[in-house]
Amino acid sequence: MVKITRFSFKRFYLLVQVIFAFVVLGCSNPTGSYQSMQAFDEPLLSTQARRAFGYEGVLRNPVIVIHGFLGAKLQDTTGKEVWGTFSAYPPNAKELRLMAHPMAIGKPLSELKGTTVAYSMLEHVNIKVLGFSFSVSGYSHLIDILHDCGYSSEDRALPAGRNFYSQFIFYYDWRRDLQENAARLHEFIMLKKSYLQRHYRRLYGIEDYDVQFDLVAHSMGGLISRYYLRYGNQDLPEDGSMPKPDWGGSKHVDKVIIIATPNAGYADTVTEMVNGLQLAPGAPVYPPALLGTFPSYYQMLPQPILQALSWKNKQDREPIDIFSPQTWLELKWGLVDPQQDAILQILLPEVKNTSQRRKIAFDHLQKCLARAELFTKAMIRKMPPTPKDVMAGLFVGDAVNTVRKLEIDRETGKIAISEYDAGDGKVLAASARFDDVSQKTWHPFINSAVNWNMMIHIKAAHMGIMSSPEFAHNLRAYLLLMTTEAQKELLDRYIKKNSIPAK
Repeated sequence: MVKITRFSFKRFYLLVQVIFAFVVLGCSNPTGSYQSMQAFDEPLLSTQARRAFGYEGVLRNPVIVIHGFLGAKLQDTTGKEVWGTFSAYPPNAKELRLMAHPMAIGKPLSELKGTTVAYSMLEHVNIKVLGFSFSVSGYSHLIDILHDCGYSSEDRALPAGRNFYSQFIFYYDWRRDLQENAARLHEFIMLKKSYLQRHYRRLYGIEDYDVQFDLVAHSMGGLISRYYLRYGNQDLPEDGSMPKPDWGGSKHVDKVIIIATPNAGYADTVTEMVNGLQLAPGAPVYPPALLGTFPSYYQMLPQPILQALSWKNKQDREPIDIFSPQTWLELKWGLVDPQQDAILQILLPEVKNTSQRRKIAFDHLQKCLARAELFTKAMIRKMPPTPKDVMAGLFVGDAVNTVRKLEIDRETGKIAISEYDAGDGKVLAASARFDDVSQKTWHPFINSAVNWNMMIHIKAAHMGIMSSPEFAHNLRAYLLLMTTEAQKELLDRYIKKNSIPAK
């Protein structure tokens, strides 16, 4: 039996008190405490942040929200919805034709226009099963985050006390060429700039104010934003040369926030155009020949820096040229898969001859691949230094095993997943960062073609990033509280002269 002396008992009692104090300090209100180990789900917004939420005036840039692939509703000229409400039944022949990008020999992609157009962002996904209808969140989280911190959304009622909208929704036809949509983004920006200039003139007496926008773009929308920043509304020259590297979009954009964007492409584009697209287990499969009509799909093919594709036979060391039509023809992929002729008959009902359908399909494949290769080269080429009035922020998902490498059986064209890596389930973290993993000499740092001013990794899936509290907190801070070099100069003039009215 151990005998506890009076002296040792006092020491033991003192130790208990100290431990108790640390436990209490660690679990109680941490105000003034050095020892608290608490973490919190919600921030306490600073006075500066709260005041920034309430500010309306020319010092705050308006925001443009840009969705990703599949992120806009489509309808035909009669108003019939083509994309936006989903069921357990596969699309019928008419629906497939309405969804397909038109194909025709002798016409460039830009001239191939059908009757289906985008008409709204997919804020909620509508689902109909067995007579029941329900919806799940699409881009509503992102719009609400911005609306709640003072960016009045044009698809909501204008809040009391606000004089104009400051959050604009750019929806576009996600099937079509990305440069074409970048040109449409320019038109949209000019339209909204004119709208705000009228209100600035009315409210503050400022004529022709040089309104700058902040872009918040998810997935494919990030590619459109980056192209627009680099080249404005320039087209990709038909002679195969590159557009002028003039940072044309920077004349109208201060910040671009890119979320889960496949800057170096992603492997699922290959598997989906070969095997079809299934949005969820049990959902209908959209056939490869349909997906192969979308020019945008090819512009997200995995780039060589990802080293995503290899032959199953390791002795075959010839690189896989994913932008070569002959590769697709040899492997019987997508539009040129003979087994897809039944779908081609639906998409090209006026063409009765199998060989003629295949000619049209191969012609379309060639045009899409050529355009995609040009787009990829334009996005990866070295540019003059980023203008001082532009900041680029990135949110990356890194919590889901995501396809990194595919093995291709050259004899059968079949694809097998051979490796996974960190990503958001669709886009690798390395692709979002535009990290060149193909470097010959390994080093432990990111080697990105983009000069990111901010990079935040979120433990979430591709769409789930926008539901993350960490995302909301950091997005607000980056948009509202950080300034570009050009904004600092404007702010200095405002502080010194108080020459810009503010409410």
